[in-house]
This record gives sequence, structure tokens and C-alpha cells, in this order.
Amino acid sequence: MGDPNADYLTKYREFLESLLETSDLAYPLPVNVYKYKIAEFEITGEIISWCLQYLNERNCPKGLAAPLCCKVLQEILQISKEDPDSCGYRPHEDDFQPLKLMQMTIKKLVEVCVYYSDNAMLSTLLPPPSSTLLNPPVSAFAFKNARRKMEDKYVIINDLHALFNIKDYGTASYYGVFDGHNGVDAAAYSSCHVHQYLVESPHYPHDPERALKDAFKKTDDRFIDKCNKEKNLDSGTTAVCALLRPKENKLYVAWLGDSQAYLIADGESHRMGQIHTPDKPEETKRINDMGGAVLYLGTWRVNGHLAVSRAIGDYTYKPYVISDPDVWVVSLDECNADFLIIASDGLWDVVTSQVAAKTVYDYITKHKGLGVGESFCLEGVNGVVTNGTQRKKNTAVEPVLSLAPTTCLYCRF
Repeated sequence: MGDPNADYLTKYREFLESLLETSDLAYPLPVNVYKYKIAEFEITGEIISWCLQYLNERNCPKGLAAPLCCKVLQEILQISKEDPDSCGYRPHEDDFQPLKLMQMTIKKLVEVCVYYSDNAMLSTLLPPPSSTLLNPPVSAFAFKNARRKMEDKYVIINDLHALFNIKDYGTASYYGVFDGHNGVDAAAYSSCHVHQYLVESPHYPHDPERALKDAFKKTDDRFIDKCNKEKNLDSGTTAVCALLRPKENKLYVAWLGDSQAYLIADGESHRMGQIHTPDKPEETKRINDMGGAVLYLGTWRVNGHLAVSRAIGDYTYKPYVISDPDVWVVSLDECNADFLIIASDGLWDVVTSQVAAKTVYDYITKHKGLGVGESFCLEGVNGVVTNGTQRKKNTAVEPVLSLAPTTCLYCRF
């Protein structure tokens, strides 16, 4: 069998040509822009998020996104120092106007695509890794179910190190699911910045476990600072993030709240840690010792309202709701893992991990592989929810669906 990446330059060229044909820079809002203000130390995460949105909506080849985003980031950071006004800098507020910065970013992204459409420049791009562990198939899907608004966010970065120009540590893949509540802003901010603060941590890349803890804490601190300065930013989010480091054959999973990760190995599901809810004895004690209360109103809640005891944001529940994540480190040499499932509680509240795992195995068997993108997860999540929650009513089968927003991400090793 030939190398599937052998003709990668043709795929890259076709994508660049298609993007340049369809891009309309006159359109004022090509990607989502959130309402919070952007400080200078936050523009890195926002630029990357906008670039990935724009590229992923156009089905960018996996190996091409990182070099495009990296070059855009470098050039916008340079422009923001030399000509900050063109990027929307507001000296009186000491921040960047989000819409103008986004428009400059997308304009620069299109210019970078023009740059790489030249054959000489295109030929400098490296092919994506051929190893599954170095370039794992990933699928993600999110839907809001019966809720009025979708407050979940997720992020997939196939080569974190190439994106941030980190050398000598091999490739790294980063995945995150953020389940927002009382608004989307905390989840949106976290989806843009946890990975930024991860690579900016003084502990990265040599100590990923400590760097993940540092990134969660910094994300929370900076979002809380925004909440104190801006109106209507009183939301929070749970989080579960996975960092795959193939050179060390290590998987790092960090989480807060009730979003969860399961590692599937040899047909068995293994939950990576315990959720953070107020009914857990250690969480109850911590909250009570700090002067808060855990009350039962349908379920156990912090001060009678919040159903999770750890989260990013939720500034009205500080200091009782903390942002200290738990981190698990797994050696993939020792566990013979097949794939990882990370999802919000909208999935885990209605299905078991074994049903979720079986659905993925059945799909892989049926389709001879894990499809990348929305097509697999649409079928997979629907299959999980239906198979896992169906109940018989007379002779009919009545599916019982979760009413909560559901975000699910699968990564095959």
C-alpha cells in the first residue's frame, strides 16, 4: 500500500486555490467574535482561534493548518507592535477592538495562502506524519439538544508544537471540551486560551503536567479579571483537555467539573479520574471550611445553585468554586490504548462508557477505520445516545435523549 501522504502537495494546492476563490474579505464577520475585550497578552489565542475557525470551515488538510496559522500569528504580532492602530488597538482602554483585530487576522490569513500558493513556497511545507500516533484520526460533534443556546465549545489542534514553533520535543496534539453554563463566554475564552497559556507556561514543554495546572489557573485568573472589569461576563465552564506527546508516548488529561475522559483499551473503558461535584466528601468539606454551603435542591449545589465544585469562571461563587484541575498521566506503552473519548456531561449523563466504546468499535469495524470530522461523530453520538438510553414501551422502542447540550470528541491511537 502506498503512502497516503505521498501526494500531499497536490491536496494543499487544491485547498489553497479553493480558499482563494471563495474568500470574500468584504464580508465583515467571516468567523465568530466574542463580546469580551482583548488584552495584548490574549491576542495570540484569539488569532489562532479565528484562523482555525476559518480553515476548518473549509476542510483544511490537517498538516497545512499549523504552518498557515503559525505564519499568520508571527506577522500579526509584528504588525500589532509596529502599527497597533491597524489591529484595532485602543490606547485609552489599553486593549484591542475584537472585530478590527479579527478582520486584520483573516486578511493576513488570505495573504499567507497567496504566499504558499506559489509552487516554490508550497514545496517548503512538510507532509503530515504518517504514523497514527503522530497524526491520530479525530472526530468531533456538538449539538445543543433542547436548550435555547449552545454554550459548549471544543478545540482540536493537530500539531501544537508546529503551531507555536516548539522544537526538539516532537509533535503534540491537543484536544479540549468546555461545557459552559450561565453563558458561553467562559467556555469561549477557555477554548481560545488554555492551550496558549499551556505553551507559555515556564514549565512547558519539559513538565506538561505542571504546565497544564498552570494553564488552567491562569485561564481562570484572567477570565475572572475580565469579569471584574466588564459587565455580563458571569459565566463559567467545566473543562477536560488532553495532550498527546508521541515522542514520550505519553497522554496527559486534565479536567475540572463534570466533563469526563475515558481511555478505551482492549475493549474496556477506563475513566480518567473522578468528577468534581459538591456531593463528593472532599469537595463538601473544602467548601464548608471556606465558609460556603452545599445544599440539596434537586441535586447537591454550591450555595444552593451551582452543580459543580470546580470550574473556570463563576466569579460569584469564588472562592468556593476553584480552578485546580486534576491531571492524569498515561504511558501508552503500558496500556495498549485504542482510542480516547472526551465529552461533556450531556453525553455521560445518559449513556455508559461501555456503550460509547462499543459504538466506536462498531463504527470502526463497519467502516474499516475511524472517519475524521463531523460525519463519524454525528452517526456515533446519535448511535450512542439511542443505543445507550433506549427503553421498551410495549413493542416500540422509545429513545430517551439528553436535553443538555452535548459535545463529544473521539481520538484514535
